[in-house]
Amino acid sequence: MKGSAIGLMVAGSGLLAVTATSLTGNPAVSGKATTVANRTAPGSVPARYERLFNAWGNECDAITPSILAAQLKQESGFNPRAKSPVGAMGIAQFMPGTWQNSGFDGNGDGKKDVWDPEDAIPSAAKYMCSVSRSVKDVPGDKTRLALAGYNAGPGAVQKYRGIPPYKETENYVSTIMASAAKMVQTVGGQSSVTIEAVNYASAQIGKNYVWGGNGDADGGFDCSGLTKAAFAQAGVTLPRVASAQYTHLDDDGSLVEKSDLRIGDLVFFSKKKQTGKATAADIDHVGIYLGRGHFLNAPRTGAKVRIEKIWWDTYMGAGRVYPKTKSKEA
Repeated sequence: MKGSAIGLMVAGSGLLAVTATSLTGNPAVSGKATTVANRTAPGSVPARYERLFNAWGNECDAITPSILAAQLKQESGFNPRAKSPVGAMGIAQFMPGTWQNSGFDGNGDGKKDVWDPEDAIPSAAKYMCSVSRSVKDVPGDKTRLALAGYNAGPGAVQKYRGIPPYKETENYVSTIMASAAKMVQTVGGQSSVTIEAVNYASAQIGKNYVWGGNGDADGGFDCSGLTKAAFAQAGVTLPRVASAQYTHLDDDGSLVEKSDLRIGDLVFFSKKKQTGKATAADIDHVGIYLGRGHFLNAPRTGAKVRIEKIWWDTYMGAGRVYPKTKSKEA
């Protein structure tokens, strides 16, 4: 990715889609929207495993290299000889029965060895994808559901129609999501939080606007539900409504000038701005800036999540989301 930056390309639908490409060239034409490249950041995983995580972390859309790496860090601390008191084995902590059924000969040497990361890491990726497929009808974020299924079993996810209310499983999911956000390679100067959030939000293009929607049971989003869910994917918690998100960033000293807008910034709007009398309390809409005067938006009832030009006539301001609360002194 050296020398590249986050840019935009024209998808076959006529919408713009986020991609890692040169900003100086003409936008490429593609029939399918793609997202910012997702690789583990140099130094975030042991060098001897970096190739495996980056190769197998794209096995399906429920995982990424950083998710897979964060998961195995949580499971074994990247120790290929780890063995738990209950018998889980290797870097991915497979139980013997699960390995027997799901182990994979990743290096093609004719055997599947739970103690060999060349086999265990690909097997973990494939097993996560298998878990994701088994819970595909359960509403919610597919990555979090797959992690929950890996920890508690797919049956528990199906039973509770979401992440099971087990403290261990809830902690497992939140810990891995937060850890993964710190492992994503920075692209074009964008933070790992930005990349994770933009990747997630752009994957929701085409979903229905649903008032009060968070992408859970209803499967759709309203404007602030989308931004909240996108940054939750990156391990950052935002308030639920647009005006509260603006106030939160203002309190953190994280508002940015229009001239300093970057991809991933939250952009805020108010219908009252057309009269010139709007205040922060009047903010009624939010989206995610994608560069070149466009933003990713869940606009209104009857519409779908999409990318469109910034509504400059009702634009109220923007803010930048950081991995942790940013003090005014920072």
